[in-house]
Amino acid sequence: MTPLEPTDDLLESLYVVNKVAKQFADEATAAYERGDVTESNVRSARKDALYRLKTDVLARIVAYDANRVTGEYHAINGDVWLFLTIGDWHFHQPPHAIGSDLTDAIAVSNSRANPIDAPYERDSAVDRSDRSLEAALTRLADAGVNANDHLARPTVTTEDDRIVDVRWSFLS
Repeated sequence: MTPLEPTDDLLESLYVVNKVAKQFADEATAAYERGDVTESNVRSARKDALYRLKTDVLARIVAYDANRVTGEYHAINGDVWLFLTIGDWHFHQPPHAIGSDLTDAIAVSNSRANPIDAPYERDSAVDRSDRSLEAALTRLADAGVNANDHLARPTVTTEDDRIVDVRWSFLS
């Protein structure tokens, strides 16, 4: 793993990726509910890739300098999440998703056994940045983290056995 310096540009791109992943989750659910299995599968595959990309980037940032990252454990809807702060940016991660060695290197202000009660309201609106997903993914790819590498598979199969490419075509 190549460590990544947590620049504001990189963190803004990661923020956009996180918000769009939430949008894809909502869109996948909506498509499934209206019976569009193909669109649901495409959105779900891309959502999963964006969340894996987020985890990879966060791990690389911690590997670069764990002292730049602080954390708190939060109780959200019955689950415990690690709330990471890097500069002025905040991200939730499942505990130890970035690896226990890296998680253990982060200064966490509370214990997992005593998380802060933090009711979670899902908000997929991208309100802190006007950067497009394409611009965010391109910048992350330029930093060495390509979203296409985080897809479980490059294609999904439709309900009528067609194959749909889910890779982002603008990434090489």
